[in-house]
Amino acid sequence: MGIERVVTDDMIFEVADRLAANGEKVTNRAIWSAIGGGSMTTISQALRRWKESQVLQVAQPVERAPLPTAIIDVLHGAAAQLWDAALAETKSELDQLAQATNARVAEAQAERDDTLAELQTTAEELEQVKAERDSALTDADDKAQQLATGATEIARLQTELNAQTLATAKATHRAETAEAAKAELQARVEQLTSLLTGEQAARHQAETDANALRAVVSKQTAELEASERRIADIEASAAAHAQAAANEITAIRADRQEMREMLKIVVDKIGLVPAPAEPEAVDKEALEWLSHTSREDVNFKHHLETANAATLRAALKDEGLAKTKRTKIEAMLRKREQGQK
Repeated sequence: MGIERVVTDDMIFEVADRLAANGEKVTNRAIWSAIGGGSMTTISQALRRWKESQVLQVAQPVERAPLPTAIIDVLHGAAAQLWDAALAETKSELDQLAQATNARVAEAQAERDDTLAELQTTAEELEQVKAERDSALTDADDKAQQLATGATEIARLQTELNAQTLATAKATHRAETAEAAKAELQARVEQLTSLLTGEQAARHQAETDANALRAVVSKQTAELEASERRIADIEASAAAHAQAAANEITAIRADRQEMREMLKIVVDKIGLVPAPAEPEAVDKEALEWLSHTSREDVNFKHHLETANAATLRAALKDEGLAKTKRTKIEAMLRKREQGQK
């Protein structure tokens, strides 16, 4: 259903002025057509206000006041003549204005009658349009009902078609699956037969290879045991040599200390100033053992006991030295320094 256009007095007055200026008859139907729609009642009321504004309002004649007594005698003749002429002219103008007003009233009444006739015609057309609309709505409802019924039937048929298609697809799939399973089973039997034959040959070869590997393992085991015995003998011999070397170094240092003490006694007796002792050299081999062997290793213990103070100081300069090893080396260094004093 369309939305009725909203019209205003200004719109109606403008169209009415334009029609009147063009010499056309100003009616409700003409204004409605020019505006392009709107309420006929609104147009009729606005047009009536427009027509009323076009009617000239006749002012009531002002009642003539009596002439002053003082000038009646002097101006009586002239004033009476002028007054009579003015009354005659005023009466003529009033008659013309009354005729124009009556003509406008008659025209307004005629336009009112035209408007009423147009309203009657519009009402009849409106009733006809409403009847046509109701008929169209009824037809639309009937067609919608038919479409709904047809859509329901189509949906039912589509459902049946889908069910039949699905059943056909399932049957086809089962047939294809059975055929594929049959072919797969046959291929599997052939594969298992081939595998069985190959497995028997592989088992025989595996037994042969296993016997050969057993012989190799037995030989390598015997060689490994012999190697381990040789390593044990070498380690025992190295430990013995290390201990012997340690004992020899200890004896040499004891002799050197004894010689130092004897030299000191001789120097004291003869009153000579001893020559400054040469600085101790760092034993690089001992330093290597102190830095990189475990504190539980026999070589670490041996070099800790036999290293001089310079070697112990060099070992303490290693920032990566373990705390327990550092503690043992520091204790031995204090012992060496106290012995030198």
